[in-house]
Amino acid sequence: MSEKEENLLVIGHKGASTIAPENTLKAFKKAIELKADYIEFDIHYTLDNEIIIHHDADTLSTTGVLKTIKDTSLEELKKLNAGEGEQIPILRELIKISKGKIKLQPEIKAPGLVYDLVNILRKNNLIESSIVSCFEIIELLKIKEIEAKLKLGYLIPKALIKFQPIKQYIKRAVVNEFYAIHPYHMAVNKKLVEFTHERGLKINVWTVNEEEIMKRLIDLGVDGIFTDDIVLLNKLLGRSY
Repeated sequence: MSEKEENLLVIGHKGASTIAPENTLKAFKKAIELKADYIEFDIHYTLDNEIIIHHDADTLSTTGVLKTIKDTSLEELKKLNAGEGEQIPILRELIKISKGKIKLQPEIKAPGLVYDLVNILRKNNLIESSIVSCFEIIELLKIKEIEAKLKLGYLIPKALIKFQPIKQYIKRAVVNEFYAIHPYHMAVNKKLVEFTHERGLKINVWTVNEEEIMKRLIDLGVDGIFTDDIVLLNKLLGRSY
């Protein structure tokens, strides 16, 4: 195994979501069993200000029931079936099963929760081991202001695959001393990887489930790959568990 293969981060997108319902404790436990480096998950605020883990702003796609998360209490959301009898989890539940076993990569999907997020990570001594990502730079800058030690990943929209507009994201990431950029895999080539690394940033790429694309990104020397298929990426990296 080469050094770049050995150091590449396997980031379980919504947990091990090819073999368990996405963003559930079951998917997160599977990611731990498969020895991913990080769990990536999406966070929102409930009506009663709990940080809950769910991709969309409403629950229709995962539960078949339409509830807008920000307008619904945790108690009501917990009554829904997120797949295979799983509940929609809250951040504190994920930390309880994952602490000391796997690192966390929350993606901020809703405004107003950064102070609670930072406080929960502080309370559990997870500041230095976590990466927080967001498409909205304003949310990342809020975190930077209140907790400079947190690693921040600047997500780049799927529509941006040309080098020139991505350069602007990289420049903003450098100026604000972020940890990484997180581009869509279609945007990633040798030029982008080299430009990013030359500026002291990591490059973690989303979301890749195809073997050939994984191989290409590994060869390019990216720092991390978000995937639903942890088993496949581990296999390509020579990590068998």
